[in-house]
Amino acid sequence: EIVTRRRVLAAAYDRMLAEVPGVRTPCEPAWARGNWQSYCVRLPDGVDQQRIMQSMLDGGVATRRGVMCSHLEAPYAGMGVGSLPHSEQAHRRCILLPLYPQMTQGDQHEVVDALRLALVAERWAASAPREVA
Repeated sequence: EIVTRRRVLAAAYDRMLAEVPGVRTPCEPAWARGNWQSYCVRLPDGVDQQRIMQSMLDGGVATRRGVMCSHLEAPYAGMGVGSLPHSEQAHRRCILLPLYPQMTQGDQHEVVDALRLALVAERWAASAPREVA
């Protein structure tokens, strides 16, 4: 029952986020079925993940980083793992959106609206002229 509900919510996110330019939603291959423990989106190129997350939090929506890279964490520093560019890019550009069985359609609209507003604010800030000291 819980997994079925999560699948319905994930499909709703897919539809709603299709209208948000640059946001890439998860891909579920035809041969697999996810349980949708998490709903991870990739942010558009050129936006700051931390600022998007903070803007959404300021709007009442908590998110989390979508991809963790253990080789970048302090306990593993200097272990010679080297660079993992695809993982590192996902680490910087993905976030987890709220997803829980009791979530309503209204809750999901609030999340998508908060993401949309954060992206607009981020793009505006990025295009604003910089002050010269």
